Amino acid sequence: MNTKRIYLSAIALIVALSSIQISEAKMTKEAHALYQQACNYEYRSDYLSAISTIQKALAINGDDAMLYTKIAGLYSDVGRYEDALGAYKKAIKLRPNDAFIYISMGNILQTMGDYENAYNSFMQAQQIYPEYKYNYLNLANIEYFRKNYKNAIENYNTFLSAYPEHQEASENLANVYYASNEPEKACDIYANVYKKYPTAFKDFANYGMALYDTKQFQAASEMLEKAIEDNPDDEALLAKLALSYQNMDENDKALETFQKVFELNPKLVALKFDYANLLGNMDKNEEAIEQYKEYLTAFPDDADAYRNLGLVYKKLDNNDLALFNFEKSYSKDSSNVETKKELALCYHKKQDYVNALKYYDLALKTEPDNYELLANKALTLHAMNNYVASIEIYKSLLEKQPNERLQQNLTAASIAYGYDLLNKQDYGQAILYFEDAIDLNANEASAYFGFAQANEKMGCTDIALTNYEKAVSLAPGNREFNIALRDFKNAHKDTTASTAAEKPKPQVNEQAVTYDSLIKLGDEAYRQQKYTDAIDYYTKAVVFIPQDKVTMLKIANIYKLLGNNAKALSFYDKILTIDENSVDAYFNKGLVLASQKNYDESIKCFEKVIALSPDYPYAYYSLGMAYEQKDDSQKALEYYYLYAGIEKDEKMLNVVNQKIKQLEK
Repeated sequence: MNTKRIYLSAIALIVALSSIQISEAKMTKEAHALYQQACNYEYRSDYLSAISTIQKALAINGDDAMLYTKIAGLYSDVGRYEDALGAYKKAIKLRPNDAFIYISMGNILQTMGDYENAYNSFMQAQQIYPEYKYNYLNLANIEYFRKNYKNAIENYNTFLSAYPEHQEASENLANVYYASNEPEKACDIYANVYKKYPTAFKDFANYGMALYDTKQFQAASEMLEKAIEDNPDDEALLAKLALSYQNMDENDKALETFQKVFELNPKLVALKFDYANLLGNMDKNEEAIEQYKEYLTAFPDDADAYRNLGLVYKKLDNNDLALFNFEKSYSKDSSNVETKKELALCYHKKQDYVNALKYYDLALKTEPDNYELLANKALTLHAMNNYVASIEIYKSLLEKQPNERLQQNLTAASIAYGYDLLNKQDYGQAILYFEDAIDLNANEASAYFGFAQANEKMGCTDIALTNYEKAVSLAPGNREFNIALRDFKNAHKDTTASTAAEKPKPQVNEQAVTYDSLIKLGDEAYRQQKYTDAIDYYTKAVVFIPQDKVTMLKIANIYKLLGNNAKALSFYDKILTIDENSVDAYFNKGLVLASQKNYDESIKCFEKVIALSPDYPYAYYSLGMAYEQKDDSQKALEYYYLYAGIEKDEKMLNVVNQKIKQLEK
């Protein structure tokens, strides 16, 4: 705010008011003559002669308020503010209800920096003459000085409601908004004033700062450039201009401006952080490192600085120093998810999978659906030989969007886990994972090789032979595969010859015995709630009779019971491949899909059940529930009524009737 400008406005006001009062003053002719003479001296800027002349007039006519206001104004002109106040106080005794004397006193007190008493004087004037709108400007200015921004804003707005074109008041209002951390409002007013008075507007500095704070960097740089034309060595303006350029990615201009700031003030360390960021973005990495270090010497607790320094070392492929700085950053601020991500990647790169997993999990608490984080977590689990967990994540991610790299990783994990199960003699489960791998990549030789080995152990020599041969055909140069095929043929000459001659009866009898025993073992394990064992026995049985949809349904239902929806759905789909009209497979698949809140697909399954078996009551009930979850009450009621018409169980009828009542409310 230009205090000199305000003060001169006040002096002009005093002179004008003095002129108004001449006709009212009871002044002797001699005193009046001296008054006129003093005015002439004042006109010629001979203030001392003017003061001396008014003093003579007061000696003659000491009870005239106008003479005191005149000499008070002259004292103000020569900077004798205490004398000016003394004269105004004498004037106010003679004219106690003169609002303008209080305003003049307020202006003098404001000039002297006595804002409290200045405010009181302006308020006295306000009480005497509330209609005088210009006093709101005085009150607004003094409240601005006192940092009572709320009152300042209120008074500026009151004044501007009467004088909307007043440039100075408008600019001051904008300044108050900016000072009270409302840069958007400040920008609106600055823009309006600048548009109206482009040549008279001078407050480029604050306007530029406000534009910067509202992230209007292009406009901010233009205003700041204008401000710097008048203040070429202003560090604050240059710093803000450098930051504006930086945010606009005008790196060369930003670099030049930063350098000028540091030439003016090399100790401006707080700006080194942004300067280092710029250098890092410009790949001036060694310089950036030096600036970060200098900044951190002064601000050793700045987590962002350590993280950004770590990023520079990461670019330089210095993983150890990158990790050191990311750890420092995390110790200062453990909430920053970006730091957690970087720590996870650094530890992953060091093959410290335990710590990598720790930070991936911490980051995923903040961003649980982050595709890249989940993929990297799966890779870490894969590297730790935690195949089941990694496979689950790979599958989940691939359901969301295809990704060739992840599909390759899923194939590799399935094969690795298959071999792990093979080594643990869990041949039935191993077969399932090798099958998954083959489904993912039909040209993966190692999957066929593992599948062949597992089937050989299960006694399925024909399947084993076919897959050994497939593995060798895909990787003819693989010595291990060729030796295994040769050894297998030598060990099973009779079996392979029998197969080639199409003599299936001995094999069928052997399978029947083995199949029956496995089914019995599976049923017994299921009755004892040993579900994992039951799955194992049933899976081994299915190897002998691949079209056994009844046993597959048992496996699928156990997986559903255990909450392994992916496996359950996989087996229901296999059953439907064998028998596309399997009512049980469609119904149970629909239940799994509904539990996953995939209501549209579950509805399709239940509708298929009804098409195949119109008297299947639970299909109608399940359709009602699915539509109820979709907030389609009309459809839900339709199927609940159909269900009620064919259901005989009293308990279930009570349940569905209660649902109907609730939906019909």
